[in-house]
Parts: sequence; C-alpha cells; structure tokens
Amino acid sequence: MQLQEVKQVLSQPSIHWLAIFLPISLVIAYLPGLRNEIFLFFTSCLGMVVVAYWLGNATEQLADKVGCTWGGMMNAAFSNLPELIFGLIAVAKGLGPLAKAAWTGAIISNMLVAVGAAIMVGGYRFGTVTFPLDRAKDAAAGLMIAAVAILMPSVYAHAVDFSSESVSAADVIKNVSVWLSVFLLMAYGGSIIYTLARFRYSEPALQAKNLAGAFVHSESAPQAKNLTDVFVPEEDVEMSWGIPLSIGVLAASSVLMAFLSNFVADCVDSVTTGLGWTEMFVGAIVIGIIGNVGAIMSAVMVAYRNKLDLSFEIGMNAASQVALLVIPTLIVASVLVGKPVDFLFSPPQIAALIGSVLIMTQISQDGRCNWLNGLQMLIFFGVISVLFFYDPT
Repeated sequence: MQLQEVKQVLSQPSIHWLAIFLPISLVIAYLPGLRNEIFLFFTSCLGMVVVAYWLGNATEQLADKVGCTWGGMMNAAFSNLPELIFGLIAVAKGLGPLAKAAWTGAIISNMLVAVGAAIMVGGYRFGTVTFPLDRAKDAAAGLMIAAVAILMPSVYAHAVDFSSESVSAADVIKNVSVWLSVFLLMAYGGSIIYTLARFRYSEPALQAKNLAGAFVHSESAPQAKNLTDVFVPEEDVEMSWGIPLSIGVLAASSVLMAFLSNFVADCVDSVTTGLGWTEMFVGAIVIGIIGNVGAIMSAVMVAYRNKLDLSFEIGMNAASQVALLVIPTLIVASVLVGKPVDFLFSPPQIAALIGSVLIMTQISQDGRCNWLNGLQMLIFFGVISVLFFYDPT
C-alpha cells in the first residue's frame, strides 16, 4: 500500500520534479569538457525555482513551530533569502547593474504577477471579489513611500550639477544611498514591530501560530491556522516538519541557492552575448520571477480558495520586504565589501517601479476587483518585459 502511495505521488506533476536540474547544473559546471554557459544558465534557473520553493516551505514550517512573535520575525528574515543570496553574490562579483535589475524585478513581479495572477484566478472563479480596504491602502502607501525613497537618488543625480571638479557624483550618490538605506531599514523595523503588536493583541491573532496564521484569521478565513490550511484541503495534508528538518532544509536550500546564483551570475555575459538578451531583462524578468516563485504560487492558490485578502498580503508584503529590507541591506553590504552599489536606477526601471505602484494603488482603492483587473496587471508586466528586453542601456 505504501509503495502504491509513493508511485501515486511521483506520478503526479509537481514542482519538485525540477530538482533533477540541480545535479545536471553541477555536472555541467564542474565536469571538464561539458561546461556550456548557456545550458548552465537555464539549468541553474530551473533549479533555482524549486530551491526557492523549498526555502519558502522551510521558512513557513519553521515559523509555524516557534510561536507568533518569533515566527513573524523568522518569516521576515528568511522569506526573501533567494533575493538576498543572489544579490550578495552579484554585488560581490561587481555586477551592480544586474543586482539592481533583480531588485526591480522582485518588486514588480510581486505586485504585478503574484497579485495579478491571484486576482485573475479568484475573479474568474468567484466573479467580483473583495478584500480589506484598510490593509490594502496601508500596504500601497508603504510601497509608494519605499519606491519614491529608492528612486529619489536617481532624480537627485539628474537635478544636481556635478560639473564642478570639487564635487564627485559617485561619492554623493553613494552617501545618499547609504543614508536612505538606513532610514528604510528603520521603517521596516517599525513596520515589523507594529505588525507583531497588532496581531499579538487582536482577538483572532491570539489563536494563530505565526504571522501567516494571523493574516488568515480574518472574517474570510476564520478556521485557518496557517497558509497550508488556506489553500490545501485538510484531508490531503497532514504533513508537518519538525524543527530539525526545517532547519536542515533551510540550510541545504541556502547552500544550493548560493551555488546556483553563482552559476547564473557567471553565465550572464554569455547569455546576453549569445542570445541577445539584455542584462536588464535577465535580472528583472528572469531572476525576478524565479526568486518569487513561492510567493506567486501561494498567492494564486489562496485566491483559488476565495482568500484574495491573503493574496494581497502575500504579494504586497513581499514587495515591501524587498524595498524596505532586501535592497537597503544589500546597499550597506556592498559598501562593506568595497564594491558599493547605489540607488541610481535607469529611466526604464524608474518607469516600471512607479507604474507598478500606481496600478496597484488604483486597483486596490475600492476594495473590489475582478479577473479583468488581474489580466490588466499581467499585461502591464508583459509590457515592462518587452521594454526591458530591448533596453538600450
């Protein structure tokens, strides 16, 4: 009977099947005579998809075991590990433009792809769907502030006259970027404290095991204790990882993500030369989608079960974490390793970020949406993808 169950599980399509690309990538990378940069890029990207999914699962399982406060802190610290790991490796290799493109992609893919796909699925299945307007407005306001703060150095660089020899544009922008990073980290710390306090002392959250459980303890999901309960039928899932297994998966996935990120960073030049892809397209679209595969899948699955409010929480909070935590952390880290990266973004990146925030704010302003709104968000992401593919910079 157990053998039949194993066969049944293996016969079903699963994201875990992509794990086959992990040994393939290692073989191509290290076996003499087999290294092909373009093949290695694609196998590494496919491997990063499943590793990012494992990282998300391990983070959720670990947070589920340690209670609301510590669980929330762990979710905040580990949920963006793919972006952090790839960003650190790109910065260490001196690939600042690629790192900034990946940051842009992480923000817009969470806002447009995760939330857009969730709205489309939920709206198609249930018609006009609603979500808590106050939480959507708070998240949209936070994203607007973070986006403006990130883009201000770019505006500053174009507005200030650096023609004088006594003024170094690079030094000024670097200093401005570091200070803005400190303020954004302070803002993120404040948002975490507020969120934990709000959930800790609210009646629904008293029964939740972690931040995810607190999110789903709303009027639309009164019986859910965590993300798994929201989008997976109770009869289908009775698996719970212990703390040692969760930590082991988290550690192993982080190491694998580091290897794969290193392969991708090394292969970018070959891909841009051989396939004609721009560095902006590789970083913002390819890497941006891969790093957020867990958030995208979670947002879509909970929307399928008519929990669109949780889909908004997943997508918008993930985008906020990238803007308020990941990017400032990597800016400060780049200075510490002696390869500073600044907040100087190109005009296409500025347009993509501002446009994404505006369309998110527009759609969430009345607490109602339908599948057409989700399709519009995905189309806008497609427009951005085309522009980045032909990016002249």
